[in-house]
Amino acid sequence: MFDFLEPFFFAVFSLGIIGAGVCVVMLRRITAQALLMALTFASMAGMFLLLGAETIALFQVLIYVGAITILILFGVMFTKQDDRGYALFFQKQTPWAAAFTLVIAVPVVFLAFSFKDAITPSGKGGDLIPLAGSLFTDYAFPFEIASVLLLAALVGAIVLVKRDEQ
Repeated sequence: MFDFLEPFFFAVFSLGIIGAGVCVVMLRRITAQALLMALTFASMAGMFLLLGAETIALFQVLIYVGAITILILFGVMFTKQDDRGYALFFQKQTPWAAAFTLVIAVPVVFLAFSFKDAITPSGKGGDLIPLAGSLFTDYAFPFEIASVLLLAALVGAIVLVKRDEQ
């Protein structure tokens, strides 16, 4: 009955990823670039939802849309902004980049639409139970090491950014 919804959302998320990604590269305002990058990450989370990987979609939203975007915005806020009179090197190569992208994208699109695979719906909980099992058994120590390293990086960033204004 609703066979058109999945291709419709796939098209919306694809346009969100491609459009926001192009705008991230082409715009000059860094805050707009950071927010469009968040839109790209959110569209990727939507793609993960379409694939049935709800947990990965949730991680995508929490880590990338939330944490990484906020980290970049903080980096922008704490960085001194100077007027630059030069363009980025890739903004001068737009025709060559467009031609190269078309040469790569056209075969990829034809290949992508040639696949017809039966989709089996996952049970309740989806991919969460195997992911949690492997994370807290096989990869518990590397997970804790990564969390300690991220905490140390956060404390170091705060110390480096702290201003001594008196």
